[in-house]
Amino acid sequence: MPRPMDLATLIDHLTLDHAGGPEASSLSPITGITEDSRAVAPGSLFIARPGETHDGRDYLDDAIRAGAVAVLAPSGTTIDRASVTLLTSDDVPGVGAILCERFCGNPSRALDLVGVTGTNGKTTTAFLIQQILNATLDRPCGLMGTVHTDDGRAIEPAALTTPAAREISGTLERVVSNGCGAAVIEVSSHALQQRRTDGLSFAAAVFTNLSGDHMDYHGSEEAYFDAKARLFEQLAEDSVAIINDDDPRGERMASRTAARVLRCSLQKESADYRAVIERATILGVDLQIIHQGEAHPLHLPLCGRHNVMNALQAAATASALGAEMPRILEALARSHAPPGRLEPVTRPEDPFSVYVDYAHTDDALENVLSAVRPLVPDSGRLRVIFGCGGDRDRTKRPRMAQVAARYGDEIIITSDNPRTEDPGTIVAEVAAGVPAADSDRAVQCVDRREAITMAINSARPGDVIVIAGKGHEDYQIIGREKRPFDDRVIAREALRDAPPGAKAHVETTEAGRAGA
Repeated sequence: MPRPMDLATLIDHLTLDHAGGPEASSLSPITGITEDSRAVAPGSLFIARPGETHDGRDYLDDAIRAGAVAVLAPSGTTIDRASVTLLTSDDVPGVGAILCERFCGNPSRALDLVGVTGTNGKTTTAFLIQQILNATLDRPCGLMGTVHTDDGRAIEPAALTTPAAREISGTLERVVSNGCGAAVIEVSSHALQQRRTDGLSFAAAVFTNLSGDHMDYHGSEEAYFDAKARLFEQLAEDSVAIINDDDPRGERMASRTAARVLRCSLQKESADYRAVIERATILGVDLQIIHQGEAHPLHLPLCGRHNVMNALQAAATASALGAEMPRILEALARSHAPPGRLEPVTRPEDPFSVYVDYAHTDDALENVLSAVRPLVPDSGRLRVIFGCGGDRDRTKRPRMAQVAARYGDEIIITSDNPRTEDPGTIVAEVAAGVPAADSDRAVQCVDRREAITMAINSARPGDVIVIAGKGHEDYQIIGREKRPFDDRVIAREALRDAPPGAKAHVETTEAGRAGA
């Protein structure tokens, strides 16, 4: 737990205005810092951060009644409590993030902290970096991301890909106290836009790719790119930026940082780290990693070209942090994907295959289906079950249908997390993107459980079923209610109850659940 800190020390050299109440130097040490008025305790500093749906200034009275002795609020804010120190700033989110990091003892400076950002591949790349660093460095590596948080001692499910600044720094403080020497954090565009990571010191940052998503939030592709670029603009000159050089925006991203740039490619011989694919199956990829003129053979036990790039960037990151290439390759050869990333529900010897994947953008779906399509036997069909989330970027709905129709022999359009939208309307908007020539191969089934069961019950030997969109999620959001729902569980139930002709063994081992 953080120790109390003098407010004058906490705000030293920050651009703030003292807009009321006692001077910082006259206050008792600050005992806590939070932007949640419900978490305020006597002696706290309350950060009244303007949010997307709530404004912290609306909770000032609640925070003061709970014992806040100091407040950070946007410029122009006033309060009528002479006993409370009021600090104001034109950049409350950014300054607040720095205060949170300082209050927790600047834990990011005690770690080799790696930030991973991009539309797709963040989770797998972060998982692979952690696995490599755990296997190659003297001290363990923590992780914060979409699936879970690992502080070096305990693993807990994640609520957000990138949480609030206070939670980030608090977790990193635990990571340090638990003996870790490094940590990996997935950094979302929302978090970057909202300045949640402004207080952190990154040793390295990874750009995986950029494709259409979150237009509902950012408004344009350029604004989305700019949000991602904030991570690289934050890097110091002695940090490292690991760039996907095959992405059209890779070079632009490289130009936005003062850090040393390492380029990764599956295409360009000039790249610092290059991968050459020799053979690919549903069980993995045989490849060569080429670095500094030397070729290193590797069997990567992950499926797909996109995972080769994820592994290549993970290897480049670990190498930049001091890991030796032979040990990096050993770790990658034993690596496994995160839960819900082409995670098998059936075994390789079963008559047909069922996979669950988190792909929820058109680019991610294309990566998955293009990896699986060549591996479907001539006697089988690629059958794709997918939907789109409600209250989210609507522009990707027809694009996802086009991708599914391009690769799938049969596509079943169903619900994802409809949230407050009508699920039937979402399904209809997705279906509108199916080309007319492919409409006879598309089925609409709003009930996701029914869609999964229908696909499994009608499966034939050789079929490959990909259930996309939710991956590791064990819930479905309908209205504002989060209901239990896990694609993997539903698929296993359907397999157990399937007619004799559609029976397949249900993989229930830990390795199967982890996608190993």
